[in-house]
Amino acid sequence: MRLYPAIDVKDGQCVRLKKGLFNEVTVYSERPYEIAKGFEEAGAQFIHTVDLDGALKGHGVNAETIKKICSSVNVPVQMGGGIRTLENIQEVLDLGVYRVIIGTKAVENPDFIKAAIDRFGAEHIVVGVDAKDGLVAIEGWEKVSDKTALSLALAMKDIGVQTIVYTDISKDGMLAGPNVEQTKILSDKTGIDIIASGGMSCMDDLTHINDAGIHGAIIGKAIYEKRIDLKEAVNLFESGASYSKASSMPKADISFKDLKLDANGLIPVVVQDYVNDEVLMLAYMNEEAYNKTLETGIMTYYSRSRQELWVKGLTSGHFQYVGSLDIDCDNDTILAKVRQVGAACHTGNRTCFYRNIKTWNR
Repeated sequence: MRLYPAIDVKDGQCVRLKKGLFNEVTVYSERPYEIAKGFEEAGAQFIHTVDLDGALKGHGVNAETIKKICSSVNVPVQMGGGIRTLENIQEVLDLGVYRVIIGTKAVENPDFIKAAIDRFGAEHIVVGVDAKDGLVAIEGWEKVSDKTALSLALAMKDIGVQTIVYTDISKDGMLAGPNVEQTKILSDKTGIDIIASGGMSCMDDLTHINDAGIHGAIIGKAIYEKRIDLKEAVNLFESGASYSKASSMPKADISFKDLKLDANGLIPVVVQDYVNDEVLMLAYMNEEAYNKTLETGIMTYYSRSRQELWVKGLTSGHFQYVGSLDIDCDNDTILAKVRQVGAACHTGNRTCFYRNIKTWNR
C-alpha cells in the first residue's frame, strides 16, 4: 500500500480543516516545505498537497509555496485545488508537481479529463472524487452535485483515468476512521488505483485500508497530532519500497575511472521517469558532469554541441532530480531515473521520443 502524507496549504501555511470547513482551520506550520522534508526523511515515497485557497477560488493561489515544496524534496508530489484548464495543469506541472488532481472539472466536463490525459498522459492526471452522503461535492466542497461517487468513478475509468483520490468529507480532519466500506466498493468495482482520504486516525485504520486491498491512503491530521508515526507506517505498509527501486538492488561503489567511455571520453546516459519508467532522453556525461550529479542530486551532463558542462534545467527551470543511477553489465551505459520538472525535450515535449517511426501489432 502506498502512503501519501498530506500538506494542505492556505495562505502559504500548512493547515488542516475539519470536514472541509474553511472556518475550522488549524495551522501546523508557516513553512510547509519543512514539513515536506520531514516526510521525505521519514521515508515517504509520495507527498499529497492541496491548494485550499485555489480549490475555493477556482484558480491557483499558493503556487510559490507548492513550488518550494517540490524543490525541497526528491520524491514526487501530487497536488489538487483550483485546476480548471489545460493551461492550469501545465502551470502546476511546471512547478515540479508530478501528478495533478482534478475534482470539480471532472464532474462538470468529463471531456476535459479525456483531453488532459491525451495531452499530458494518464500518469500525470488524477481525479478527486469527494463525497458527502455518497454524492460528489465540488468547488472546494461548497456545493453538492447529483452524481454518485461510484458513477463518477466508473465514468472516469472509461475515459482512461488510472488513479482516483476518494474523500469522504464527513470523515476529513475528524480522526474518526476512514470510510473503508465505500472506498473498497470503488476499488473493487472500478479495478483502478483508489487512494483513500479522510479520517485516518491510527495504525489500525491503515491496516483496514491495506487489508481491503485498496491502493493507498492519505494521512494528514493523524501525523500532525502524533497519532500515526509516519516512519513506522512506511516501514510496515510499504515494505521498505523505494520510489527509485534501488533499495532491493545491489549497490555498486563505482567511480568515473571504472566506466568504459567512448572515443570522446564520454559515457551515454539513458534517462527515465522513475514513477512510470517512461524514457525521457539520452545524454552524455564527462567526469565533471558525473561527479557533479553525484554531489548535487541534479542531473548534469556534458553538451557535445556546446562542448561545456550542462546542468539540465538551469535556464529552462525543467530540472531533473535524481532518483537513482544504475550502471549496465559492461560499465558503458548509465541508467538514470529522475523526477522530471516540466518537459525533458527542448521542443517542449515531455519526452524526446515523441515521434513514432512504425508500430508492429503482433
